[in-house]
Amino acid sequence: MIWFDIQELERGLRNGEISDKGIFNYLLGNLILFSISPLIAGDDSSTIVMILFQVLFTIAITAIGTKKVFDINESGDRKDFFKRYLALSFVTGIRLLVFCLIIAIPVGITFGIVGINPNATPNSEGFFDLIFIVGTSVIYYYMLLNSFKRVSHGKQNQPVIE
Repeated sequence: MIWFDIQELERGLRNGEISDKGIFNYLLGNLILFSISPLIAGDDSSTIVMILFQVLFTIAITAIGTKKVFDINESGDRKDFFKRYLALSFVTGIRLLVFCLIIAIPVGITFGIVGINPNATPNSEGFFDLIFIVGTSVIYYYMLLNSFKRVSHGKQNQPVIE
């Protein structure tokens, strides 16, 4: 199972080298991550309006992003959509998590030193969470779209948006 090297995974998918058992492992990994992600987020004391906005934006970004990913696969070789989606989404998620941690640690330390508390009130916490959720979701689907284009169109290291 490839955990981080997206180019190796893309090559394996393009060449049909990833088995159904391997794809099952990616499905299992995705399900585990989806199961524990609410626990990692911690206590959410945001207002109900902010939570509603978070849910609506997440659903919209997920639906639009997944549709675009499907369309890219259909405009390419039209093969193995679910196999590719499960594998690429897992590795993309891991890569984005590592990137977010690398950014969050120094930002959190800087906020602490400067005295900025994005969770000072329920509204500010909700707004901060909303910005974070929308930002990471858009980045996630941008990364996933690029991977799908490289795999389904047989092109390496070509971004969707240039």
